[in-house]
Amino acid sequence: MIKNFDMLNIYKNSCELLTVKKNFVKQAFYAALFVSILMFLASLRYQSFEITIGLTIGIIASFCSSFILWRWINYIFNDLRPGAVTNSKPSPAVKSVGFVLLRLCQIFVLGLVFFLIFKFLSINIIALFIGISVVQLVVFSMIASIVLVNMLNNVRGADFVTRQERHTGLKSN
Repeated sequence: MIKNFDMLNIYKNSCELLTVKKNFVKQAFYAALFVSILMFLASLRYQSFEITIGLTIGIIASFCSSFILWRWINYIFNDLRPGAVTNSKPSPAVKSVGFVLLRLCQIFVLGLVFFLIFKFLSINIIALFIGISVVQLVVFSMIASIVLVNMLNNVRGADFVTRQERHTGLKSN
């Protein structure tokens, strides 16, 4: 039988594991920008126009799509902020349909842009896909590091409590 039923509370555990700071988006943007600049400078080292232009186009597309997605998410969840005035906001169903239409338009525009790029430029496809995944990989690694640090903090705190209970002979509720 499980002694501690708090471990089964998924919402509580997920909130403890994934607590991000207020300026997470700005930190992610600057980290992705730094990684992108390093990758661009490294691609210049190979002196290959195809690699450099493919990486640059992918990075620009990644930043643009991530910025549009972040602004839309910010708009959707704007009424959930404390103290937000929600008198003339569209319903959640309208926001969801708008989000789907935005993503479809974004896919269509990116497909058209990539078609024109492949038609008129000779670029390295692998460099393009690496450039497209830069922002997503940086944000994923930042979220993974936050989760791991919070897990380690929780484990260290639980270990400290058990050692303190052993030394003092007191049990906490």
